[in-house]
Amino acid sequence: MTWFPVSYTKEAKRLGILAGPLIVAQLSQMGMGVIDVVIAGRYGAVDLAGVGLGSSLFWPLTLLLTGTLMAVTPTVAQLHGANRTTETGPVARQALWMALVLALLIFAVLQNVEPFFRWVNVDPAAIPIASQYLGDFSYGVFAMLGYYVLKNLCEGLGFTLPSMVILLFALAIKIPLTYVLVFGFGEFEGLGGIGCGRANAIIMWFQLICIVIAIQTTRIRLSKVFQKIEWPHFSTIFSLAKLGLPMGLTIFVETSFFSVVTLLVGKLGVNAVASHQIAMSVGGLGFMIPLALGMASTIRVGTNIGANRVHAARRSVVVAMISSISVGLIVASILLLTRHQIVQLYSTNSEVVLLAAHLLLLCAIFQLFDSSQVTAVGSLRGAKDAKIPMLLATISYWLIGMPIGIVMAFGGFGFAGLGVVGFWYGMIIGLACASLLLVLRLRWVTNNLTVLSARFTTMQQAQKTLPVD
Repeated sequence: MTWFPVSYTKEAKRLGILAGPLIVAQLSQMGMGVIDVVIAGRYGAVDLAGVGLGSSLFWPLTLLLTGTLMAVTPTVAQLHGANRTTETGPVARQALWMALVLALLIFAVLQNVEPFFRWVNVDPAAIPIASQYLGDFSYGVFAMLGYYVLKNLCEGLGFTLPSMVILLFALAIKIPLTYVLVFGFGEFEGLGGIGCGRANAIIMWFQLICIVIAIQTTRIRLSKVFQKIEWPHFSTIFSLAKLGLPMGLTIFVETSFFSVVTLLVGKLGVNAVASHQIAMSVGGLGFMIPLALGMASTIRVGTNIGANRVHAARRSVVVAMISSISVGLIVASILLLTRHQIVQLYSTNSEVVLLAAHLLLLCAIFQLFDSSQVTAVGSLRGAKDAKIPMLLATISYWLIGMPIGIVMAFGGFGFAGLGVVGFWYGMIIGLACASLLLVLRLRWVTNNLTVLSARFTTMQQAQKTLPVD
């Protein structure tokens, strides 16, 4: 009777080997956003609001595209599990073509965002900063999407270390770079909040160069992704887009929900935006660990399905979910105990500090639901289940969470508005619904993994993704 705990312990170790570097990488990535918030906040409340509003538009659009490119990870993982590793490089090359087109689209959008901010009617003082912040940021999107394709290739092959090392170096460089571009140095006067956008663009090109070097100097070079340049294979690109677009839309549905909330909070004044931005930034740090566990679960589930190891895939799901919920409980406890000290790291404005500390109480509840839903989504991606999660997320966030948040924030139906606090109630309710529905979907998929694995086996016998180099 000892096989049950031993098998789960081994799975936890495998998941941990993958998730450990991903956790550090995601925390480093989130740390870059925190650096923007902290440095812009020290410069001034208007600059902090501008950076917050700019980020609220940039990240939903960007995550829609990077989420679409996430199709590379389960595709590569299943091919790797089926001992078809030689086909992973050509898949990545086709994903790079897709990334180029997506980068052109987002570049055009980010260069022309000022009319949108004026249409939304956010605080006029923050609009010039937000617009120029995004304009500078846009020059890094080409590098960013290329980096994500190559990062997903590495992770699909079970090699998560490069992204950790690269992001740690990038974080170390970004701190002084952002400070200089915001506050200035010597004769350079600094750009204020706009400097955060310029620093981000520089860091994105640094990350792309580093991931190329990492691939060429590690076992990932066996994928032969840089062996040649080839024209687009539209059947492969279509296959990746068909899988990746629902993944990207799922992320977009969630992040745009939070970003629209931030834009609506903009109607409540600079202090409300700053407090909300601080609470979201802190909550985002805690979110990075469950996110990494979900990403590791994508790899483990995909690899096991590709190798036709159904029971192992189920174990991966169980271990990932238990780990993620445990992390959510720990983060919630930390927020409850240290919220005042945390907020004082971000701002010295007494009104901002008081309101943000109150929002962190709600953020503690927020963490519990956020941790379970993101890991459930990651596990579902490993099984290439993307369309239904997208629909469930849309219902939870936009048909339930958003209307409730608007009414509770601004008032209506005889209810006096609660301001920014009301939006946090709406976000919690939306997340709770998403968590419940996605976990139920994951249970159904887990119970039908035998069918899904057989389907993949049939596909791999019937076709090849691309001609092998």
